[in-house]
Amino acid sequence: MNKKTYNCIFILCIALFTNCEKNSNGIGKFDDAIIESQSNSNKLKQLTFTINLSNKANEYLNLKQIDSIRLKVNGKDWGTFPSESLDTTAKTTRIANGLRYSATKINYLVIAPYTLKTESLETAGDFTDYLRKRIALSAGDYVCEVSEIKFRNLNNDWVILKPQLYKDFKVVANTSSSYVGEIPVPFN
Repeated sequence: MNKKTYNCIFILCIALFTNCEKNSNGIGKFDDAIIESQSNSNKLKQLTFTINLSNKANEYLNLKQIDSIRLKVNGKDWGTFPSESLDTTAKTTRIANGLRYSATKINYLVIAPYTLKTESLETAGDFTDYLRKRIALSAGDYVCEVSEIKFRNLNNDWVILKPQLYKDFKVVANTSSSYVGEIPVPFN
């Protein structure tokens, strides 16, 4: 066995024995976001929140769905998620620049389970990088960042917003989900 293979197996063993549950089935199983302990037996599996997009005239963007919302928690990638679909066709009050607007607030529900890609772990460096990027949250206060929002306009062109909005939230002990709250996103 060469030194590179030995190092890779060694790092894999350490990762498996220190980060996996006894009944786990491999690398993708230690993506849990809260550290298990006697005082915190549940693991945080997802964040939920509502989001709305409004312009300076206090009109709300009227979409069927927000295609992707990129999130970070305390500066580390949490994942990219779509909003739940809505039937908002009756709420349109104005169309301008390929976008529909509503005079009434439209909140989009986002359910964001923690994700961290693990499909190409081959070297010891890959495993070290994976473990460095992994998020482990204990009960307490955190900050969620909405770093990018993508959706399609009526012409089917991509519209990309980079709001860099921050919203604090609390992880409560013995819960598997945390509600971040409503996130208003102003845009031009």
